[in-house]
Amino acid sequence: MRPHNNFASGRMSSVLLDGTLIALSSVTTAILFVWLLYYSSYGLNPSDEGFWLNSMADPFAYSIKIPPNFFGFVYHWPYKWAGGDIAVLRIANVTLTMALAWLLSFLTVRHLWMVGWPHAVALSAGIASLALVAFYWGALTPNYYTLNLQSALMVMIGLLLGDRPGRICRALGWILVGLGGWCSFMARPATAAALALVVMIYVVTLRRKSLLSMFGAALIALALLMTIAQFIGGGITGLVSQLVDGTEGITLLDGGHKVSHILRIDWLQTSRYQLAIAMLVATALLLSIFMGSKHKLLTSLSLAAVLIVTIAIALLGPDPISIKLPTLFLVPVFACVGALFYREGMVLRTQTPTSIGLALSFLVLPHMLALSSRVDYWIVGSDACLFWMLAAVSFLSPLAGHGRSLATLLPLAVLAQLLTASVLNIYMLEPWRQMKDLRAYTAVTSVPGGGRLVLSQPFHDYLVTARAQARAAGLEGSTGVVDLSNAPTLLYILETRALGLPWLFGGYPGSDAVAVKALGLENCADLAKAWVLIAPEGPRHLDESGVMASFGARQADYVAAATFEAPIIDGYYPNAHSQFLLKPVRPAGLAEQSCREARRQRPDSQQ
Repeated sequence: MRPHNNFASGRMSSVLLDGTLIALSSVTTAILFVWLLYYSSYGLNPSDEGFWLNSMADPFAYSIKIPPNFFGFVYHWPYKWAGGDIAVLRIANVTLTMALAWLLSFLTVRHLWMVGWPHAVALSAGIASLALVAFYWGALTPNYYTLNLQSALMVMIGLLLGDRPGRICRALGWILVGLGGWCSFMARPATAAALALVVMIYVVTLRRKSLLSMFGAALIALALLMTIAQFIGGGITGLVSQLVDGTEGITLLDGGHKVSHILRIDWLQTSRYQLAIAMLVATALLLSIFMGSKHKLLTSLSLAAVLIVTIAIALLGPDPISIKLPTLFLVPVFACVGALFYREGMVLRTQTPTSIGLALSFLVLPHMLALSSRVDYWIVGSDACLFWMLAAVSFLSPLAGHGRSLATLLPLAVLAQLLTASVLNIYMLEPWRQMKDLRAYTAVTSVPGGGRLVLSQPFHDYLVTARAQARAAGLEGSTGVVDLSNAPTLLYILETRALGLPWLFGGYPGSDAVAVKALGLENCADLAKAWVLIAPEGPRHLDESGVMASFGARQADYVAAATFEAPIIDGYYPNAHSQFLLKPVRPAGLAEQSCREARRQRPDSQQ
């Protein structure tokens, strides 16, 4: 009886250790999620967020979309329901992303691994925390990047639900595939085409009986597209026309968005230090998986220590690891390569078509989401690094047949949480296009919609002063403003309507040409009454005289009604500079006539 008692005691200890670690992992997931939610009311960048908010607030106001997407229409009604409260929109965006990632991770684990659903719920939540990396550069406000990620999550959830028994599950799955495809088109049309190809290959090679369902999903996406096309105006023909005009506009910008650059190969840029970190982390992961049963206590203590470090990074800010974006790809890949040497390649030899299909789909998805971006595809793809981890989860699934489900999934979940905390901590310390250390912000600032954000003191002072001076000068809400200073967020805070585009992009070779093209589509009556915002010393300002001349105006036709001092922002405003709000003084009728005359004299190539 004594050996039996020892065995029972050892098994009980093992179960207790696993239960404790899973509970600690669940607490860590909750802390990471709440951590990001808490800081959803912190910070505001002066460029992209203004573009996103202006696009959501009134997507119908613009007859050209540069870049060519329609995400503003998807978020317009949620924006209205939230009353324009930026913090509420951010919280909803983070929550939706995490919920979709959790569901996809859960379905993947349950589909390929032998683990009970309570453990699957906790472990998949830990793995899903990697989806929060999408917000590492401060993109918490709903935008086309996060919509694209959410679309891919919906499509993959739909494919996995389509494999489950029961008509309701299958129907719901293919509805999600159609909905995800539509959302992807609204966010980034190039990605929607790539996702359609992934779905077709997946279905044709693995689920031939689902061909009819796939066509049903395509019809759902098409029906949604036709519906939104009617709201936009012009039907499908108008939608295609806007896509073509937007593509021409983004090419005219000459910022690296050429159509010929959509399908390209960017080499992974990394350092020896990050390679070493990735190899060490992957090695530690494999040791905890393959030697955990022999050294259960040591492995459990190590995983617990990692979770405690993860919590410390989130709550206190120190980061001894400093994970960079390339590591998010290298660690899962190195782990999979290392696993090939286990038992003479057992992991590779015992793969199933489903595990291979899922692993390959997950592996390529981040690059599919980056299609048409001018930024390095590895950097944009890192937003969706959860898929790289799920590729590892799928590839390592043959270990489930050897009783290593929990021993494999638990270290993977812990690793995902550590990577998430390290990357997000970098954002907290150096928020993109904002002043350093988000945790140190203290200035509570009222924003449109009745909400409040906590900003750095200099940026708070800049916005509050600008709003007060603009109101004193007579600038009313909904007034049209031509922004030649590259400050779309300021226009949103002033509650004005940005003319031409939600953001007249400055700083590119073709910025002035794009501004002329976009403003050329505005009504001359609106331009005649519009105010103008300029920043002659700003780092990304547009050519005031050239752009204003395109609608028949000169600086002499305006009077400087207010002056704002933009603060220094590392990486965006290298120097403090003045912005001038110009108020029109010409009679509106004369200004409108000059606008029409200027348009008649423009060459056909600029019409």
